[in-house]
Amino acid sequence: MNFFAKLAEAVQRNNSLLCVGLDPQLELLPPGESLEQSLVAWGKALIEQTSDLVCCYKPNIAFYEQAGPQGLHALQQTLAAIPEGIPILLDAKRGDIGSTADAYARAAYQQYHADAITISPYLGQDSIKPFLKDTDKAVFILCQTSNPSAREIQQHGEPPLFEFIAQTAKAWGSVDQIGFVIGATQPDALQSIRAICPEHWFLAPGVGAQGGDLAQALQAGLRADGIGMIIPVSRGVIYADNPRQAALNFRDAINAVRAGFIPSAALSDRERLIISLFEHGCVRFGNFTLASGKQSPIYIDIRRVISFPDLFKQAVAAYLKLLHTLQFDLVAGVPYAALPLSTVAAWKMTVPLIYPRKEAKAHGTGQMIEGAYMPGQCAVLMEDIITSGGSILTAAETLRSAGLHVDDVVVLVERKQGGAAALAEHGIKLHPVLNIYEVLDTLKAHGLIEADIYTNVIAYLQG
Repeated sequence: MNFFAKLAEAVQRNNSLLCVGLDPQLELLPPGESLEQSLVAWGKALIEQTSDLVCCYKPNIAFYEQAGPQGLHALQQTLAAIPEGIPILLDAKRGDIGSTADAYARAAYQQYHADAITISPYLGQDSIKPFLKDTDKAVFILCQTSNPSAREIQQHGEPPLFEFIAQTAKAWGSVDQIGFVIGATQPDALQSIRAICPEHWFLAPGVGAQGGDLAQALQAGLRADGIGMIIPVSRGVIYADNPRQAALNFRDAINAVRAGFIPSAALSDRERLIISLFEHGCVRFGNFTLASGKQSPIYIDIRRVISFPDLFKQAVAAYLKLLHTLQFDLVAGVPYAALPLSTVAAWKMTVPLIYPRKEAKAHGTGQMIEGAYMPGQCAVLMEDIITSGGSILTAAETLRSAGLHVDDVVVLVERKQGGAAALAEHGIKLHPVLNIYEVLDTLKAHGLIEADIYTNVIAYLQG
């Protein structure tokens, strides 16, 4: 029986997604005749108290390696005490070239009889293959981990590295052999990887001592069938005064969330962006005066985006998808709302940034365009919102008067109130990420606005 089939049976039999991590702190072990005996007694006691409450056990090999040969012998004896129907997930985070990976795989599967193992993807597919030769075995590939500094590496690039890993590594084996490690402290990452890998199992550490929000993690990462996540807890169980009661409490807390879990269709990037804009107060309903002087029952305030890093990242990623389809030499941000977004987009694309001023400087050079450029270069404009197109046309005229070509503008939201036609008359093509009708339709479909608000805004836009 392969790991995931064994896991599914344990989940059903024990009604549990809880995994107890076996991470012994040597200084906290009970006294014994030898270190090996203390480790074995400690591990067996935990297993006896929790084996009917868990879906698997996750021994971390480092906590046994620190004790030398006695620790490794103790690990073998401890794992032998785990009931046959409970799978063993060895937390070793291995990753090396082929021959070394072969040796690691033999150690994990032949010496410790693990059913699955955690793996680093840094060396690529050939470092993973040895762990998948036995089709009954599985790997959990490090993707977005729960430690505080993980973002420095794992969220680098566009798309972020952790998403690239999931997209790439899911093709390294079948869904019956590949899982991913995604921290419960990272609900956004759980949600985005669930959209990429709707059927895969996730190992989601970080609940308990690391402060992960259990409800948020489960809502973001559960499969549509209400499973698909392993929730490992170590310190919160193994050093509790009553480990069995602690495990029972964690299992029941997980199941309470599962009971109220309502599977939702995987959101597209566009839907996710729209909902995030609304949830962060960037889309509001009421009575507003726009920069054009027009009255509006809806106001879209992209200036707020810069105060919410995850939303900021989503918005920049959306711009980049359009920018990568265009040809240009320079990115030109329209002041002022689009400047932070255009700065990050230009930096990510390693393209020079300029911006046209709204007024000439009264000191220094007195120039109307900030940044370095040469006449004849092509600049793509970036703006946040377009209504009538007036601010974009003003910026384009400033750039064109300096000898620059302006053929395209990318905006986050088009209000569908004549801006595109106005730009076209001046030879500028509009490329919107979203339009206001799509925003309204998405908010209504997800129950975020009432029908009367939707009807009122649609009537205003079409009036």
